[in-house]
Amino acid sequence: MNAIRFQVLGPLRGRRGAAELATGSPQQQAMLAALLLLPGRTASSAELIDALWGEDPPSRARSILRTYAWRWRRVLDPDAADGAASEVLVSLAGGYRLALPPLGGGSAGSSRGALAGLADGEGPSPAALNGFGPAGTGAADSTGGADGAAVDAELAEHWAAQADRASAEGRPEQARELLRQAVDLWTGVPLAGVPGPFAERQRRRFAELRLSLLERRIALDVELGRGASCVPELRALSDEHPLRERLYALLMRSLSQSGRQADALAAFTSARRLLIGELGVEPGAELRAVHAEVLAGGPPNPAPASASGPSARHAAAGRPEKDAFARPAQLPPAEPDFVGRTALADRLGAELGIEPAAEPRTTPTVLAVAGMGGVGKSTLALHVAHRARPGFPDGQLYADLRGTGGSPVPPQAVLEDFLQALGVPTEQIPEGTAARASLFRTVLDGRRLLIVLDDAANAAQVRPLLPGSTGCAVLVTSRARLVALPKSAQVWLDVFDDDEALGLLGRVAGPERPQAEPEAARALVQACGRLPLAVRIVAARLAARPAWTVASLARRLADERSRLRELRIGELAVAPAFEVGYQQLTAAQATAFRLLGVVEAAEIGLSAAAAVLALPVAETEAVLESLVDVAMLESPAEHRYRHHGLLRDFAHGAAGNAERAAAEGLAARSRLTGFLLAGACAAFEAAVPGDPIRETLAPPGVGDFAFDSPAAARAWARGEAATAAELTARIAAEALGTGPQAAQYRDLVAASINLLIAMSPFGPGPWERKTAAAVQELARAAERAGDVRGQGRAWFLAGNAALAAGRPDEASQHGRWALELCTLAEDPVIARQVLNDLGVVAHGRGAYDEAADLFGQAVTLARELGHRSGEASSLLNMAVSRLRAGRAADVLADCDALLDSARDRGDAAAAAQTQYVSGLALAALERPSEAAERFGTAAEGWMTLGALDRAARARFQLAKALHALGADASARDHAHAALAEFEAEGRTADQRAVRALLAELAATPVDGAAPG
Repeated sequence: MNAIRFQVLGPLRGRRGAAELATGSPQQQAMLAALLLLPGRTASSAELIDALWGEDPPSRARSILRTYAWRWRRVLDPDAADGAASEVLVSLAGGYRLALPPLGGGSAGSSRGALAGLADGEGPSPAALNGFGPAGTGAADSTGGADGAAVDAELAEHWAAQADRASAEGRPEQARELLRQAVDLWTGVPLAGVPGPFAERQRRRFAELRLSLLERRIALDVELGRGASCVPELRALSDEHPLRERLYALLMRSLSQSGRQADALAAFTSARRLLIGELGVEPGAELRAVHAEVLAGGPPNPAPASASGPSARHAAAGRPEKDAFARPAQLPPAEPDFVGRTALADRLGAELGIEPAAEPRTTPTVLAVAGMGGVGKSTLALHVAHRARPGFPDGQLYADLRGTGGSPVPPQAVLEDFLQALGVPTEQIPEGTAARASLFRTVLDGRRLLIVLDDAANAAQVRPLLPGSTGCAVLVTSRARLVALPKSAQVWLDVFDDDEALGLLGRVAGPERPQAEPEAARALVQACGRLPLAVRIVAARLAARPAWTVASLARRLADERSRLRELRIGELAVAPAFEVGYQQLTAAQATAFRLLGVVEAAEIGLSAAAAVLALPVAETEAVLESLVDVAMLESPAEHRYRHHGLLRDFAHGAAGNAERAAAEGLAARSRLTGFLLAGACAAFEAAVPGDPIRETLAPPGVGDFAFDSPAAARAWARGEAATAAELTARIAAEALGTGPQAAQYRDLVAASINLLIAMSPFGPGPWERKTAAAVQELARAAERAGDVRGQGRAWFLAGNAALAAGRPDEASQHGRWALELCTLAEDPVIARQVLNDLGVVAHGRGAYDEAADLFGQAVTLARELGHRSGEASSLLNMAVSRLRAGRAADVLADCDALLDSARDRGDAAAAAQTQYVSGLALAALERPSEAAERFGTAAEGWMTLGALDRAARARFQLAKALHALGADASARDHAHAALAEFEAEGRTADQRAVRALLAELAATPVDGAAPG
């Protein structure tokens, strides 16, 4: 029968000759792994149950084991008749034994075994001995003539023992080759995917075995004079196993052997600092001995004297000898998939001297790159530094200052590392930061070095590390702007633009992924906030999961509550990058950061933020500006603040305690609602004088706002519209939820509805587009709370939004519900506005008499309320309906009386509206010159008031009147101005009307010429 071989130093695989064996389910593999690796390959049922399930086995564990054993017999001994005993997997009383050929067994004609030749340094490859070739094909012949271990792990241990013997007998080359072959048996994570505590223990055992074999092989390489080739491997291994002193000892010997004593001493310093910091112990005897060996001149095969450190005479004098100066090359590798930042990288490169400077420098170049966590500061700095290397022939120094961690590296320690890297012996380095900084500047005098200081905490940490030589340059990265640092340039690094984000996505995940799903790819990078770290993570996840679509990952990131959990792969994660910044905040900063996050405003003004934080405005500005300084908040304009989207997601969970976070969120939203409602009522009063809005919408004591002018009121309302939209949408969702605070959020529903009503005069804008659905949710929440008045007002809002969006049937339905509810709740102020809106709907469908009647009812209510501006507005609307009904002369006479009344009471808005309606009447009476005058006056009045949407309507009508007068050039100017405003406001019906007029103007002959 063909020999059976197994591989456990990677995914579990088995072969019979050249044929690969089916290994079944992971649990089935776990049983075989235990039988393969337990001593003697005999195990009781209890041992196997513990190996597979540990302390929590299923109730049918023994039955499951019997099933697995039956399956394995069919795989391992397929020639055995059903029911016959297997010769490979043998059942014992209470357990099982796996009978495989022992190491060295095989065909009877083999006198020495395949391993015997290794004593002479000649032997088959590991693949041939183990039965697994590089491509997964069996190398053993089909007759079982190839001898070797039945399990690759046994072969690795056997070769390790052979290597020990060869080394002891003075055959280091053969020992080294045996160890190399043993390490090559690893094809991945041992027993990858195999579950159970036994498999996990074996993975740890094999990891330690492989590391031990690597150390022994590298030690032989160093002994054989090949240390220089081992340095990259040792760097990687010591990074992976930072507390393993043996690796540092080998690294130091390798560096010293290749003439890099300064780097060897720097490696000792780093190892010593790490051991003291992590374990509180000094290096062991071996590492100290190697340190002394390097200081004494290094092991055999020393490097030429020109590569050594400074002579004792010059070192004693405090000035290294120029020819003995060490040339450090400490830059970590740059990211191979660097994308974007082209203009910025060129600018920084020019500053560093990649391009000749226009004028000679008199001070060292110091460049500072700041930005939020994950924005790519280190990546950009290393990219630029590697490009700039040719301009710094004396080398490059690098230090991770760990400024965002809990323990920034002291300048004194960094200076010690730098001085050692520059060839200054440890015993010649003075104590104290000032003395070391002075020696550092002395050593660098006349040199051209590039110094990269990554992740600085503050200017104080960086200042002692600055050189004095003009030939040197420093590139610093930090989260905070280092305003106190003497620098040549300060760069604030922002997130990627769309093209850069998509470029990184394609570079890491493969260009075909975003090309196949362009819309989903854009949605994905937008969900990442175009933050480079987040984009890299999702790209890596896509690369690791070829079966996933871009759209499926974008859907995973759509929920902001779980988005940060999705932005993680391996050691890369977004949340920890934010956490280190959050942990450094003061208590006041942390509270402000959390509260501005939980109100979920895309952007918020300073006064609104002060209301959220319950602080004076000056104190609020100070704390928010300090958050901007440490890149935990952004300031897109003066007195405006916002979180990056992912930082806002992080803020939701920053409180740690869910109950505390919920309470903070409720209180913050309640304060913000009151603040915005007070401001919106004041803005409404300024824009619509005489309207009793504050008494209608705001409870007493809600706030005291005042605006200098209608334009100021409108500017404030438009600035806070998006915040109001997001806030009320969240309150509606919480009020309709099932959480413990749903009832408390229902107490905010009425104020939320009133807030949106108070914002309604300021154009459709963001509030209308974002809250159309939320308004209906507010109506449902009001119904759930038993608030009839709130329901009526919410349905009024819904109808008003539908009317603005050009959906008259929906507006009519919502309006009639609102009128019924407002009448029931005795809410006449809102009922008047509902009647006015229903009149507009009727007017729009051509029912002018019905519209005039509805406007008349609104006028009656306004008079009863003493609401003069509302009365004037509805009277003018009624006039327009009568105008459309053919009574233009009557309307013109009415307007003249209304205009006198508006002027008498100083109501500029009513005067502008009256001028506009009278212009319509004059146009209907075919008096275009007078109409144009009225429309022009109306447009000017509304422009003065800041009512740009209404001014645009007047300019559109003015363009029509001018066209009737033949003044087409002026008509085009006013039409284009009106179109621009309608486009900005999103008024599609008005846009169509203006474009129709422009088309008509384009078809009109100019100076007698034929069109087109």
